Amino acid sequence: MLKMRFRAGWLLFIGILMLGSIQFSQGEHMQVFKVFVKTDDRGFLDLKFGGNAEAEFLDHGLPKRSPKISWEKVPGAKSYALEIVDYDASAVMGKPFIHWVVGNITSTELPENASKEDKDITQGINSLTEGYWRSSLSPEQKQASNLANSDYIGPMPPDRDHHYLIQVYALDVAHLDLKPPFFINHLHDAMRGHILGFGRVEFKYPQMRAR
Repeated sequence: MLKMRFRAGWLLFIGILMLGSIQFSQGEHMQVFKVFVKTDDRGFLDLKFGGNAEAEFLDHGLPKRSPKISWEKVPGAKSYALEIVDYDASAVMGKPFIHWVVGNITSTELPENASKEDKDITQGINSLTEGYWRSSLSPEQKQASNLANSDYIGPMPPDRDHHYLIQVYALDVAHLDLKPPFFINHLHDAMRGHILGFGRVEFKYPQMRAR
């Protein structure tokens, strides 16, 4: 029970921090809506969407098959954006791990494997990239790495089971000017002043097993 209260308090703290950094659409009140992702009765995502998947669900050994995610329709919203972040990764790599960044979503659902199959969404760079500013790669190599990692990458927690936070933003614009490859901060820059509300849901994924 204490662990559950701590987790609830942690989510509330994260929400307060994010509310402090989000600029909402002018003249609008924040709207909070529900987000849905299928998990088992313990809150774990299906193994096929992460590193413990069977080989048939992996792409050159990597979990690239995105899960179905849906959310409630928000009045006045013209598009949506989404992010999946692993804050538990901070203890492993010194920072959160970005698993998926998506903009220009026109429906209230991303079907299973949308990262590979939906050509209408605009996807940002995940944390597998080596194309960040301080990288020793050449500009051309950075660009190639960023483009190659502009999609979903599933959970692969090395140390223990991790918690993952899905956040969906309802926007008052039909299209964000996002030029791939872009990082998660570029998504937030583009959304600034256009957010009508947001929703969140958490799931878990088990520690990577030895193969």
